[in-house]
Amino acid sequence: MNSNSREEALARTVEDAVNVMGFDNKKFANRIPMMHRTLQQSLWRLIRECICVFADDNYGYDGRNAASHLEAKEMLEYLKKNGRHIPLI
Repeated sequence: MNSNSREEALARTVEDAVNVMGFDNKKFANRIPMMHRTLQQSLWRLIRECICVFADDNYGYDGRNAASHLEAKEMLEYLKKNGRHIPLI
């Protein structure tokens, strides 16, 4: 990944944010409805792609993130059966 890309910069920003004990997941999630609807859809596509990465057996998980890996695998199975194309509108 290009270390100067938007994606890399955002990944580093997220990493820094969640590395603080006081980060409030609920406060972050409650901000999403205030986003533009198209951007909400784009965020969901990003989250789904993250689920695919977490679910990959080659992801490199251990006891610290095994629960995330296993839950992502279950979510991915659901998405494969019931998911739909999320268009860019």
